[in-house]
Amino acid sequence: MYSVEEIICQLLLRHTCVIIPSFGGFVAQTLSATIDREKGIINPPSKHVLFNKNLINNDGLLTSEYATFNRINYTDSLFQIDLFTGNLKSELSNGRKVELNKIGTFHLDAEKNICFEQNRYFNFLLSAYGLSNVQFVSTPNTSEKIEEKRKEITEIKIPIIQIETPIISIGTAKKPRKVIRYVAIAACFLPIAFYSFWIPAKTDVLKSGLISIHDFNPFYKTGKGLYLPSAAKLKALNFENVSYVPPQSMEITTVEPEMSKVPVKNMASAPKTISVSANSRNKRQAFEYIVGCFSNNSNALNLVITLKNQGFDATIITGGNLTRVSIGSAPNSKSLDSLIQLSSSKGYQGWILK
Repeated sequence: MYSVEEIICQLLLRHTCVIIPSFGGFVAQTLSATIDREKGIINPPSKHVLFNKNLINNDGLLTSEYATFNRINYTDSLFQIDLFTGNLKSELSNGRKVELNKIGTFHLDAEKNICFEQNRYFNFLLSAYGLSNVQFVSTPNTSEKIEEKRKEITEIKIPIIQIETPIISIGTAKKPRKVIRYVAIAACFLPIAFYSFWIPAKTDVLKSGLISIHDFNPFYKTGKGLYLPSAAKLKALNFENVSYVPPQSMEITTVEPEMSKVPVKNMASAPKTISVSANSRNKRQAFEYIVGCFSNNSNALNLVITLKNQGFDATIITGGNLTRVSIGSAPNSKSLDSLIQLSSSKGYQGWILK
């Protein structure tokens, strides 16, 4: 039959707290390995056991473990533990020391307090099972030698090197500053002088009144002109049967608002005439593809003539402050895809008017 001491020892190997009902409890704490340099010993990790007299409530751990090992019921196990506790208290009250095998020794001090001292030769840490103290040879006065070396290092004096700074006279110091100032002024005014000549002479700023970022790039080459949409509203115009004459040999009279026809005089010879009608949006389909907006009506007419010669159903769309030129129309935006691709292949880019 297993004794209460053996059951407590088994529980301390697997638990950190084991309570003896109505007496006190053992609390275990794991300690890491330690090195004793004076004795030259390395102590393995261990489990330090303390005793707390205030842990007297029965948590059932010791009673159930005792009943399991001895194959008795819980009530008999509790009775046997109470007998063990009564004997332990009577021995201590008589002033004797009570030693629990592999656990430690109990005794009472002068103030009748229970004192516990753990057995130093038994380790309750299962992970350190089989490990023992290791002795090593320690070199004497190693710490003193280290301190002496530290003192030698700290006492090394670093030589101070004095560097003489060159003295620069005031007269010589001003010359580089003046040169830098002149270079900075020249770097600011050279681009201004260059673009003041380049932009009026090489670009169309004075004619169009518009300036682009490409005008500041001397290496930029202008491509083929595209008719881009304008944000301004287009002016309504009514034209019927306008005759077209090439610019080299024609003279166009001023168009009056109430006139329905514009007579064209040929100064050289009688040229071919092409009829262009200014249709309103009500007579065409819902979506128009606009490829040009003009403030000059003759330029709009020239574009319409050119588009019709290329096979497009071009016309002038009325309404707004500018004259809009449509390259064709369609009932919806998807139907314009083929027209947009065809016009793009001819070099015309535009936008959809609904």
